Amino acid sequence: QEPNSFRRMTGYVEQFDTQSPQLTVRETVEFSAKMRLDESIPLETKLKFVDQVLKIIELDDIANFLVGDDTGGLSFEQKKRLSIAVELASNPSCIFLDEPTSGLDARAASIVMRSLRRIADSGIAVVATIHQPSVAIFNSFDSLLLLKRGGETVFFGDLGKESYNLIDYLESYSSTTPIKGGENPATWMLTAIGAGSAGSDDQFDYAHAYSRSPLKTDCVEKIDAMVATSKEEDKITFVTKYAVSTKTQSVEVYKRLSKVYWRCPGYNRVRLIVSGIVALLFGSVFAAQRVPQNEGDMNSRITSIYITVLFLGVNAMNTVLPVFEMERNMFYRHKASLMYDFRAILLAFTLVEIPFICLASLVFTLLWYFTVGFAVEAGKFFLYLLFVTLSLGTFTFLGQGFMAVFRDSQTAQGFGSLLIGMSSIFGGILIRPQDINNFWIWAYWTFPLHYVLEGLMTSQFKDDNTPIIASYGSPFYVATLNATCPDLLNAPDGDVPNECITGTAEDWIYVTFGGMWIPEHIPYCIGYLFGAIVVAKLIAWYGLRTKNYLAK
Repeated sequence: QEPNSFRRMTGYVEQFDTQSPQLTVRETVEFSAKMRLDESIPLETKLKFVDQVLKIIELDDIANFLVGDDTGGLSFEQKKRLSIAVELASNPSCIFLDEPTSGLDARAASIVMRSLRRIADSGIAVVATIHQPSVAIFNSFDSLLLLKRGGETVFFGDLGKESYNLIDYLESYSSTTPIKGGENPATWMLTAIGAGSAGSDDQFDYAHAYSRSPLKTDCVEKIDAMVATSKEEDKITFVTKYAVSTKTQSVEVYKRLSKVYWRCPGYNRVRLIVSGIVALLFGSVFAAQRVPQNEGDMNSRITSIYITVLFLGVNAMNTVLPVFEMERNMFYRHKASLMYDFRAILLAFTLVEIPFICLASLVFTLLWYFTVGFAVEAGKFFLYLLFVTLSLGTFTFLGQGFMAVFRDSQTAQGFGSLLIGMSSIFGGILIRPQDINNFWIWAYWTFPLHYVLEGLMTSQFKDDNTPIIASYGSPFYVATLNATCPDLLNAPDGDVPNECITGTAEDWIYVTFGGMWIPEHIPYCIGYLFGAIVVAKLIAWYGLRTKNYLAK
């Protein structure tokens, strides 16, 4: 069987499968049906099929319940049945399950087995590994493949009514202790072959006995007969790797991820609240003095701009990591089932973040910009909003990129901290650009915070003629005095009139940053930040395309 066709025609339910907590039961199953049933099938037909699946698995009464997480939502047994329904929604020829009753009490296990019995009766082959089943669960199966340690076959065939065939076969060997009345056949068979907790002392090799038994001969003959009568045209094959087109994949994955985001207040609400709090907290410092008068006031303003941008960047990167990690791991599961490829999830992760990034940036800028007392000019306001948005976008998408490449959020956060640390040190505030030595100048030109800060400073203080009194001995003091009263360059501080050491806010920015931050650089700063976002998406593209940390 061709591998991709085999994956499309089968379903696999993991022992501890997970689903998105923010989606309802119906939405979860519908997504599977939309992505795994052929695109030629009308949507109405797919939705009717979903209704049938929910009824078979006995989930129709809770179809509109959110899946939830450990703090609330579906029970463990209901989530187990939901995972079965997700696979059944693909209308498979065969469904594999890894210990479907593990972790369930007797009642929950019976519900799961009742659902599996219905699936088998509908004509779908059900293959399951089972661990310490009860008598009722064990006798629910039609056939058994019993392996001993090392993977050698001990029994393979029909169980028979109340496991009669299995018991009759094993008891045909004199070394087998006969089963007692009421004893669990599953426990008895393991004890008989020496695999149970009270293993037998005799060394009878049941695997060797099976290899020479009529039971194996009959099994091989059946297999040979099926192979001999099989025809090429009887094979289940699919023309395409995926059931739906790339466009449909992108649209449906985006719609699904949008629901996840809108129903994730712990992520998005926190972003908005933090943006508002940071804006009001730092903006309130300047509420009483909205117009700078001296170099101390200017330093206070640029430092506050630096801290707020850095704070929002750190928050954006750190908060996106756990959200992306959860959906990335879900993508690994969906990718294995051939629901969609990495391009669809990469596009969805990009588009779904944009509204929240823009909204958080708008909340911050509205509360911060006017509180600080920046110029009430549309051009300057929207440039500030643009740079804050690009900053949040850059750090958010870099966080996604790191999470796509690295195994867990702790590792991604470590590399993110390194990026933010280098950005903050060489962003041009802690160390002025003209003071960075040649060995480290590459960091100044490489890390993104510099371009955010340069864009914010130069756009806001362009053509700003607010008088700024220089501090004695500062570069701005020397430059201003040299331009106005050069004969007083060596005069004591008290002998120099204020009009000789008063310049503009625009001049202060130019001098303080060594002439390296100028308004003409704004287009380049915008271009760099867009480029940084592209690089971040390329990192995520590489990680989603090549990595799978859930692969066994």
